[in-house]
Amino acid sequence: MSEVELAAAVTRANRAQRAVMAASGAADLSDEALSVLATVPSWWRRRAEAVGLRSAQALSIDEAIASRPCLDPELLYAAVPRDDLLDASAEELANAYVVALDSTVRTSDGRHYTPAPLAQALFEQAKEGLGADPQGLVWDPASGAGMLLLPALRAWLGCRAETEPDLILASVGSAIGGRDLDSAAVWLGNVLLAAELLPVLAKVPARRRRPLPALLEVGDGLAAPPIPPQISILNPPYGRVRLTSEDRERWGHVLYGHANRYGLFMAAAAEHLAPGGVVSALVPAGWLGGSYFQRLRSYLAATAPLTHLTYVTDRSGVFSTGVLQETVLATFRQGQDLGDVACERLTINGKVTREPIGSGRLPESGDRPWLLPRQAADKALIGAAQRMTHRLADHYWTVSTGPLVWNRHKPQLFAKPKDGTIKIIWAADLDGGELHQDPARDHQRYLHLRERDEKVLVLDHPAVLVQRTTAPEQPRRLLAAALDAESLARWGGRVSVENHVNVLAARREDSALSPRVLTALLDSEALDRLYRCLTGSVAVSAYELSALPLPGPETLREWGELPDNQLSAAINAVYGLTL
Repeated sequence: MSEVELAAAVTRANRAQRAVMAASGAADLSDEALSVLATVPSWWRRRAEAVGLRSAQALSIDEAIASRPCLDPELLYAAVPRDDLLDASAEELANAYVVALDSTVRTSDGRHYTPAPLAQALFEQAKEGLGADPQGLVWDPASGAGMLLLPALRAWLGCRAETEPDLILASVGSAIGGRDLDSAAVWLGNVLLAAELLPVLAKVPARRRRPLPALLEVGDGLAAPPIPPQISILNPPYGRVRLTSEDRERWGHVLYGHANRYGLFMAAAAEHLAPGGVVSALVPAGWLGGSYFQRLRSYLAATAPLTHLTYVTDRSGVFSTGVLQETVLATFRQGQDLGDVACERLTINGKVTREPIGSGRLPESGDRPWLLPRQAADKALIGAAQRMTHRLADHYWTVSTGPLVWNRHKPQLFAKPKDGTIKIIWAADLDGGELHQDPARDHQRYLHLRERDEKVLVLDHPAVLVQRTTAPEQPRRLLAAALDAESLARWGGRVSVENHVNVLAARREDSALSPRVLTALLDSEALDRLYRCLTGSVAVSAYELSALPLPGPETLREWGELPDNQLSAAINAVYGLTL
């Protein structure tokens, strides 16, 4: 177990009740998960018998597969098998195992089962990125029970229908492989993948039969595979992880601030590829624009640029383990020059529907957010935006996070004004894009200032305020409101802004970007759509706001002369958005 993954394991939310999973045991297994695993021997026997295998060796998974048992047999004997899974598919059995894990274990480890349609789509996208059927190793560094490898294994076997069965079984280990720390999942995966080989084994004369190869191994997925893979395919674990000083040095080239496990797996997969190889990953979309991923983007752009991006448009009913983040299928090619990125949308509604969007381009400076279209109508918008060279800083505006972390100042919060108090602006006060006093926050409306709070917690000049957190279902991602001189005066001339609000302030009064025009910009359909193309996160951060492409001073001054009823249309027109 690597330092990275061990650190994640020992800080689980349920660490008081559970031990770290060791390669030789299954301390994290719930009774429900054990019941799923207890079903596997009978499940295997049925499949072996179905292809005509009758020997004791073939019918016993302990003898039929060349892998060491990871579980104490007494654990399985004590568990009640699930008869409803005896005729399940490999995918259904793997899903049942993940769903049966304790939810806190699943969440803390970032484990999510990959639905079969997405696994197939991910492999097809990898092949498209490669430009051919793989001839080398297809590897999953976070394999779990191996379901991402099933499409590759089935395709590999399908191309070898006329090959001698002995040769197939001897060479499959160099074509398909994976690794995971979950020893129970690895054991299950070896059984499920080996079951695909049973028809081949049945063609081998009994005297020449040998145990089927174990294609998965227990170990650190961030370490190098046995040989450089031609395709690395993965749905890595999600979630932040605290690194040791050694690991932070090891991964410093792809880290900026917090480390996220899936980012480390993406970097490792790109690093270990064979020349010209492909990484195809099912990952959250936040890395496309987030500040913490800027070095990862830069590394990938230089090492294995993005070639294909598919947005999973509707996650409801797709992930049995409740993935909340927006997810994408991202494919990268080692040694590829920066070029066009093919973008599409994928919907699963009984069947997989793929809708081409068009192409986008990565910025020359790879660490910047990657502005890519999410729907066909975005191409003109992005084209116009990519020709704009100005950002907020070029117009003398700064973006910061509201400084008031309210739960650190609970004794200083009051419902009524007192001597030495100022009003608080909460994120809820910006709902609807108009600054108002939300009644739900009036029980904590005033902050009593201590002497040391004056320089940190007080805003006493006009600004533009933007909510930092939004919900996936919200029709708008950008919710802005102007705190102009008149509004500030109504709120007492001085306020404190809580930390779920971004504060945009001008450093120069003569900036071509006035507070009125900036508010109109952020309220426009064009900027909201552009922001969604810039990042897959529902958070609205200072980093991404600072990265939004803006027109030059001349256009901004022209907008400043327009009446309010013409401003929105003018903004959308300059950004190439036709409504």
